[in-house]
Amino acid sequence: MKATRKSTEEKLLLAARRLFCRAGIHATGITRILEEAGVARASLYTHYGSKENLLKAVFDTEANMWFHWFDLDLPGLECSARERILALFDLLEKWFEKEDFFGCVFINAVAEHEKDSAWVKDVAVTYRDQIISRLGALVGESGAKDPDIVTQKLGLIIEGAIVTAMVTQNSQAAHIARLTAEDILRCMECSPSLPEGSVSSATAAAMESA
Repeated sequence: MKATRKSTEEKLLLAARRLFCRAGIHATGITRILEEAGVARASLYTHYGSKENLLKAVFDTEANMWFHWFDLDLPGLECSARERILALFDLLEKWFEKEDFFGCVFINAVAEHEKDSAWVKDVAVTYRDQIISRLGALVGESGAKDPDIVTQKLGLIIEGAIVTAMVTQNSQAAHIARLTAEDILRCMECSPSLPEGSVSSATAAAMESA
């Protein structure tokens, strides 16, 4: 099969994501991105205008991956909501196995930026909340007695798996996380309650302390 030729815009986006996650956002200059992408300097300004806009585009791409999972891949499975939740960890494992996996760009960006880099944190929190909301809807479909706390537990497991896979470069982190999720779903009928709005509050608190 003939390989699809990547556009200049896509080359820049892929190169930026690899470098931002692998080397760090601050450590990656425009020149390095251009060299990695193999494109002319004018291309960056034509398609994105600035390094900041390119980072925002990388955020969009990562978020769209998650949205595709929740909005298309998982709903397309002919199985129960519980099984779809567990299938999410199979998707994570495939992601971890990719050569260009260097962690979650949201986690990496918030951890790397100064506390006064509000827009980075705001974008990351907004996308994370949208992802958690989709996970919460799936948990709600599963019949969990307290979907808020189950969603929060699963969210922590997912984020822990991502960080572990990034540090160890071992996709097995997703399998261990799946086993943990099975335990949570098995026991979710007896989960204690959380105060209303706790998932959003916990999200904000976690990002504030990152």
